[in-house]
Amino acid sequence: MRILHFIYDHVDNPWVGGGGAVRVHELYRRLTKKGHSATVVCGNYPGAMEGFREGVYYKFLGLPKSYYLSVLSYGLYAHAFLRKRFRDYDIVVEDFAPWNPIFSYKFQNKIPTLLQIHHKHDKEILRRYSIFGLPFYVIEQLYPKKFLNILSVSEVTARKFGFKEIDIIPNGVDLVEPSTITLGDYILYVGRIDFYNKGLDVLLKAVEDVDVKLFIVGKGKDSKLLENNLNSRFSLSSKVKYLGFVDELEKVKLIERCRFLVLPSRYEGQGIVVLEAASKGKPVLVSDIEELKYVVKEGIGISFRSGNSEDLREKIELLWNQRGLLEKLSKRALKYAKNFTWDRIADRYERFLLSLTQSKGKESSAM
Repeated sequence: MRILHFIYDHVDNPWVGGGGAVRVHELYRRLTKKGHSATVVCGNYPGAMEGFREGVYYKFLGLPKSYYLSVLSYGLYAHAFLRKRFRDYDIVVEDFAPWNPIFSYKFQNKIPTLLQIHHKHDKEILRRYSIFGLPFYVIEQLYPKKFLNILSVSEVTARKFGFKEIDIIPNGVDLVEPSTITLGDYILYVGRIDFYNKGLDVLLKAVEDVDVKLFIVGKGKDSKLLENNLNSRFSLSSKVKYLGFVDELEKVKLIERCRFLVLPSRYEGQGIVVLEAASKGKPVLVSDIEELKYVVKEGIGISFRSGNSEDLREKIELLWNQRGLLEKLSKRALKYAKNFTWDRIADRYERFLLSLTQSKGKESSAM
């Protein structure tokens, strides 16, 4: 099976390299070991290097001069590439983002085409960009309905887009259980540095009056804003440490050594970092947005009221000081993570893609 996948994000993109990019790489590096081929077309950025990475071929398109220019130009360049090269592949997958639609649905009568959805911005687009966000808001409402085949990472995301009966394949994690679980002396945030979407403004305000250490790991378009906040707010300078981007080995060590993770997002998909924390027996403190309610339901963490820094502060203190609660959540987290290994998820994903290509093949034969 020759797979062509479009996603703006890439794990090394300094502006956007989140969970979607991790998911793509983890799935395809496993599928290529089974004899499939995967070409992943990402947005261009300074220093992007085209070529193979663990069996997956990465190509970068668009104008890398700035974040916004890169994002907006990517869709145009990617659509042109698809129009020229779609016959070289057996299936096309598009990760949906309203900022740069590829219009791959225009080819779905010629080649199996799949839209993958992670989360919905909805009216947040208008809140952030006012009238300038209207075209993207409209695209988000209408574009997914053009596709015959849609895959979601969660049932919540599917419902938000208005889909009741579509396939769900969640994210996964590399499961290597720790030999021992320790109560670290810091809490940890791992994710994209996007102040509003990821709730970092709420997190910084919450820890100002709490006697804890916070490590922040990640990269993104608001990295400078984060650094400026830490340098200008005296109450944060001694307790918050921004580590920037770290490699996978260092990230795992930081998770293993923390007391718990915090994910204060206002908008989120399934949250791969939740699974990464669970695989190391670490509870998570999350916002109570619908996409993350499973954390409380499955007993692997607790939640706070989204956007409420005072409630987040109280929950940080609660989780920090209650050893018994931490240990109970830790045991449940390890058990939960065993159901979401990347190997299992990749097998499900492979079967799903093959079902689409085989179905298209039968249609062609009948014609």
